[in-house]
Amino acid sequence: MTTATPAFTLTEEQQATQRLVLVLQQEQDALAAGQPEEIAELITAKATIIATMATLAEQRHHTLAALNFDASEGGMQSWLDQNGSDTDKQIWDDLFASAQTARELNRLNGVLIGKQMSINQNALQILQGKSQTGNFYGPDGQSSMSTTGRRLGVV
Repeated sequence: MTTATPAFTLTEEQQATQRLVLVLQQEQDALAAGQPEEIAELITAKATIIATMATLAEQRHHTLAALNFDASEGGMQSWLDQNGSDTDKQIWDDLFASAQTARELNRLNGVLIGKQMSINQNALQILQGKSQTGNFYGPDGQSSMSTTGRRLGVV
């Protein structure tokens, strides 16, 4: 199915990107607050939005190709420069800005996830007795510290 212009889906794409930004902000809040129960729901929401965005971008790319433009963001910019209205150009600029915001939020969320994974891994190592520091007793309850020198005898 070919639409009239490549700009036909721009408003929907821009709205989807804004929804993605909102979900990424919610994810960041949940990560910062240590609320993992909310994250699974947000991951599902992100996947749905991204699938919608991919479908809309694919429609735009097919339309661009049918009009002999490169099926890419560069092709869209060329089409807009030659044929786009001021409104189309503004929506495209807003879409691009929202996409940049989403990219940065996603990067920051990845950093937060990495930090949380490191904290969890350290806690797990401590619980499993694999910590290099502060582990004075072994699993059998006996001291795991090695001493050098002579033992003191108690008479």
